[in-house]
Amino acid sequence: MRRLRRGDQAADVLARAAGAHGVYVRNALESARVDGAVFEIDGEAAGAAWFGPRGNLVLVSVPELDAYDDEVARHVARSRYGWRIALGAAALVDAVAARVSRPALAHRDQVYYVGGRAEADARLVREDVRAAQREDRDRLARATLALNASDLNIAPERVDRRWLYSTIDARTRDGSTQVLGPVGGLWTKLDFGSVGAAGHVLEGVFTFPEQRGRGLAAELVASCMARSDAAVSLHVAEHNAAARRCYERAGMQEAGRCRLLLLG
Repeated sequence: MRRLRRGDQAADVLARAAGAHGVYVRNALESARVDGAVFEIDGEAAGAAWFGPRGNLVLVSVPELDAYDDEVARHVARSRYGWRIALGAAALVDAVAARVSRPALAHRDQVYYVGGRAEADARLVREDVRAAQREDRDRLARATLALNASDLNIAPERVDRRWLYSTIDARTRDGSTQVLGPVGGLWTKLDFGSVGAAGHVLEGVFTFPEQRGRGLAAELVASCMARSDAAVSLHVAEHNAAARRCYERAGMQEAGRCRLLLLG
């Protein structure tokens, strides 16, 4: 095992082969935030673990070497890096789940969807998509708490409010949260969780209950696809049929699967 490095060619090869969740790793390799490790067998890279700044862990590996998954999982479980949510190939994520002592709030299959400017349904593209503003802060907090509860089984009272508002404020400053609706009363939102030459990953798509049934989330996703100069991807719970129909309406296509593990 060795440390992950900025511009790490071996990790980049693994991330490209991993599919959509490898986009997180490939974009991170361009930046200064490359906390993680590369696992080698006989001098060849067999897997890599990237620990993101928001408690996310992304695992990429060579499928043919899954016999070594338990060894990788052992290193991940003993790592000094803090993480709470992991994405990766099913066997590898399951091996990590077996090694950690904390209970799982979610442990399930995710479906990836991918699309770009050419695939975006032009009929859904809107000109009034905007970046979140300071006045949207409380509404965004409500959206995040509701989404965490419904999708990840995280009770609102368990969410640290300082962390919540700090994250919202950071995304407001850098423009990574996009919304539809009036300032202070937005209807639907999403976040750009990773942006770079490898592609853009969307996260946190949410529409307030009183606005559902209008196709707003599909319009927001299609609009962000149409504006992007790179491929846009996202992942969603396999059983979430409504969300999957929404992304397909926007013009996205299913492009692979991974497994998600969220620790309590």
